[in-house]
Amino acid sequence: MSARKAEGEQRMSPIAGAYVLVRSRRRSIGLEVRADAMLVVRAPTRTPLWFVESLLWEKAGWIEDKLAKAHSHVSLLPRHNFLTGERFPYLGREWPFVVLAFQKTPLTFDEKTGFSLDMATFDRGEVVFEEWYRTRARELLDECVHHYAPLVGVSVPRLRITGAEWRWGSCSTSGTVSFAWRLIMAPMDVIDYVVVHELAHRREMNHSAKFWAVVASVLPDYDKRRRWLKDHGGILTI
Repeated sequence: MSARKAEGEQRMSPIAGAYVLVRSRRRSIGLEVRADAMLVVRAPTRTPLWFVESLLWEKAGWIEDKLAKAHSHVSLLPRHNFLTGERFPYLGREWPFVVLAFQKTPLTFDEKTGFSLDMATFDRGEVVFEEWYRTRARELLDECVHHYAPLVGVSVPRLRITGAEWRWGSCSTSGTVSFAWRLIMAPMDVIDYVVVHELAHRREMNHSAKFWAVVASVLPDYDKRRRWLKDHGGILTI
């Protein structure tokens, strides 16, 4: 979730199949199999592709084991048809959903009854939900950034909301912090962690011990929050 020179690129490997290669200013190569069974390879900016591929062969056993476990859970991921009775995630909870006729707004949320979608927008359910999530994400994340920036010891940066599917946040060299709109589906303490993580990059543009010390100074239990996102991030989807 640090600043990167290049966006992730999707590639194919004989051993791993499709995988995402992310180049950044890190010092070593890291492998991660996401909950949606996608392998993410994070490598230093100038790492030759042949070296990445050789590492994938070296770690073939580990990769195959992790992919097999991930694939066994993929069928359990939510797939919404926007029908009454389904449930949608928001701030760490699964909320009831109904389709109503003649509702004044395309999508409504109530803390007692959950979500309701106007029948006239049924065919655009996914678009309507994304628009709602994006709006709420901008409002909430703006509040979080303003709250945590002084605690991290940085000025309030420019905020962007993105459609990233596999990266929760990033911090550019210009100081802009970006967050995926899907983050609004996560529990509040996890959202706080991602915000502090990206703000900490404004002091340390790396994942060094100094960087994690900045994060820990604000959120001593950050590792628990980080693990939740790694274990459950794949289910935060519509």
